[in-house]
Amino acid sequence: MKNITYFQELSFHKFNGPEYVNLMDRFLSQTTAAGAETLHLQEEDLARMRQLHTQLQNNVARTTALPETQKLQAIDIERSTLGQYIITTVRNALTLPIAAKAAAATALYTVLKPYVGFYNQPAPQKTATIDGMLIDLAQDGMQDHLAALSLSDYVETLTLKNAQYKVILEQRTQARTANKVVDSTTIRQEMDTIYKYITTVAFAHNVVTPSDSIEAYILTVNAILAEANISYNQRMAKATDTPSAPDEPATPSTPSAPDSEATAPAE
Repeated sequence: MKNITYFQELSFHKFNGPEYVNLMDRFLSQTTAAGAETLHLQEEDLARMRQLHTQLQNNVARTTALPETQKLQAIDIERSTLGQYIITTVRNALTLPIAAKAAAATALYTVLKPYVGFYNQPAPQKTATIDGMLIDLAQDGMQDHLAALSLSDYVETLTLKNAQYKVILEQRTQARTANKVVDSTTIRQEMDTIYKYITTVAFAHNVVTPSDSIEAYILTVNAILAEANISYNQRMAKATDTPSAPDEPATPSTPSAPDSEATAPAE
């Protein structure tokens, strides 16, 4: 009995945009090299997949090139540092020998304790968490406690930075909507369908009428899939191993109001 070579089963939805684009680029290259006639494919199916691949490449390029993305990353670092500094300063003040400052720190830490470690949250969740922190710090009596520890300006700047983040995030969403004719999810779904069709047809013909060329094609595609999976696992492992931000960051520079351009409402 002849051994049958199967295509490796792999879930594509886990790959991010660049990973998926690269994977399909290699798949298309091998499929084109093998030839539609050898694989018993319709040339229009390959042509459609190439068209979708180009469209997806453009979507990925637009997403990574959006100027708002860099602004968001910079502001996210600023607001995380500010929030950490406020919490750390309050915690350190709990043991101050000055009774008034220690009392202010005790009152503030009761409010801030649930927010310790907020900077490890994903950005959307972090935005909501900072909003909650600012609401709690706006309670009656909290302003006097903040002033006692010289934190009022830092809280004000954190408020502005978080608002700025929301505005720029909305601007990026609008820019993405304007730039994309078809969203990437829809494109990937159709590409997945064509991939499944191509590999199913090639596999079926190799079972009924075994071919060294198709056999080699299946093995090559499987090798590409395996490499893509290894790369994905390495990325996830690296993300897991990344150390969290320190509990006690260095004192941030003197707070300043965000640029007027960044805080302006989205057009």
